[in-house]
Amino acid sequence: MKLLNAIIISAALAAPALAAESKPAADAWKTRVFTAEELKQYDGKDGRPVYVAVDGIVYDLSGSKYWKSGRHMKMHDAGADLSTDIHNKAPKSIHRDGKILEGMPKVGVMKETAVAKPAVALHKVAAAEVGKPAVCPVTRAKLTVSEKTPALDFKGKTYYFSGEAALESFKAAPDKYMGGVTEKLKGLFTKKKS
Repeated sequence: MKLLNAIIISAALAAPALAAESKPAADAWKTRVFTAEELKQYDGKDGRPVYVAVDGIVYDLSGSKYWKSGRHMKMHDAGADLSTDIHNKAPKSIHRDGKILEGMPKVGVMKETAVAKPAVALHKVAAAEVGKPAVCPVTRAKLTVSEKTPALDFKGKTYYFSGEAALESFKAAPDKYMGGVTEKLKGLFTKKKS
């Protein structure tokens, strides 16, 4: 009986560790790259998943009741880049210029081409990020990440901002703000010599 209890206790203690190992990393989607041809395969037909790209990020819309057939509002087909449509044609009151996608799973990024815009997507701050020191790439202000900190994913990295205006400035011209952030971050972790 003692042996059986020991086995049960060992299994109970090992279960959370095994579950953590089998759980995919939260940022694993950033390493999966889609070409336009590959994206077309995820059209929602014949049981295939419903994927769309917006601003270089590929989202899984399979769980949305509005995309069950692989088509949305008889206008938009799954397996396509909908960046232009979401920013120029979609009702702002409903889609909030792409913010509606915040709740959808990200599954990858589009392969950049000479005409493609680099992937910029809104980032929802996770509990593990709260309290982390960061530097706004636009204002260069030091900040501590909270659940309400505006954030974006860009080229496989997450950037935190001092406010919505800074986030919008970054979205408009991300490459303009890339220099200097890394150096400022290093300064957060080095002690000043007296």
